[in-house]
Amino acid sequence: MKKLTLTFCALFALVVMAPALYADGPEPSSKEKEVMQPAPPVCDFYRAHEWDLSIWGAYAFAADTGQRHVPNDDPFVDPNNTTGGETDVTNTTINFTPGFPFFTQTEPAIFNPNERVNIGRVSQNQLFARDDVWGGGADIKYFWSRYFGVGLEGVGLAAKTNFAGGGLLTLTGRYPFGRFAPYVTGGIGFIDGGATLYKFFNEKHDFLNGVVKSEQEFWTVDPVANNHVRALGQIGAGLEFRVTCHIGLMADFTWNFVFGQEDHADKIHLITEQGTSTTTEILTATTTSTVVINQAFELRPGHGSDNQDFGMARFGVTFSY
Repeated sequence: MKKLTLTFCALFALVVMAPALYADGPEPSSKEKEVMQPAPPVCDFYRAHEWDLSIWGAYAFAADTGQRHVPNDDPFVDPNNTTGGETDVTNTTINFTPGFPFFTQTEPAIFNPNERVNIGRVSQNQLFARDDVWGGGADIKYFWSRYFGVGLEGVGLAAKTNFAGGGLLTLTGRYPFGRFAPYVTGGIGFIDGGATLYKFFNEKHDFLNGVVKSEQEFWTVDPVANNHVRALGQIGAGLEFRVTCHIGLMADFTWNFVFGQEDHADKIHLITEQGTSTTTEILTATTTSTVVINQAFELRPGHGSDNQDFGMARFGVTFSY
């Protein structure tokens, strides 16, 4: 009886103490203590409702390259001269006294001005005034989906002497996979500035006491600025690589069409210089005067959108938000 009583007491104590002993559960093993943290989710590199800001450098080359040959000619002729050459306007004094030969000749400054005449277009390209240039720009795009976006682009190119720059409204379609996104782009906008090379004939005089002391003839090739706004169209393709979720590298190639400007071709303008050449003979005290007319054809640059198309390779960085 005592053994049965002790057995029931022991069972009762065990039932009462068990919840307290195992309230915190069994002691875990060392393996059960290691908690495997799940890998952080990979960010979505290309997203809908995304804003992209791209800053890039550019190398552009003209569709029409090379230069025309314009010879070093003196454009002036004297219609009264049978040889077809230019005649300087002079004052001449002649002494025919026997044993006292005397001859002087001067050119009055008033009838012998400095000359600068455009004699021909040199550069084939009429935007850069050279075959290729460097430049840069930036664009901002909004992608309303992962695949399509609209944007604004500004571009500047270091044309010879006169800066060429413009802006476009663009549409871009891309196809993201992983960190890469090939894309195509197109746009319409405007461009202004640039220049064309022309060749000039120059005759420069040094004057002293109202007459020509010396003169120099030389030729120069100089840019003539183009200050008319033209329409600009653009198509291209490229590739973007996202280094992080918000920073990427981009490279593309675009072809740019310059059009829409009313074409005014170069015009020929006739320059006429007129003076009086006077000769005095001391012995006979006679004076004769001859009207001298020198004429030259000058090229007056026109404007338009011909010979201004160009290709452009761009490399830059993109910030995505």
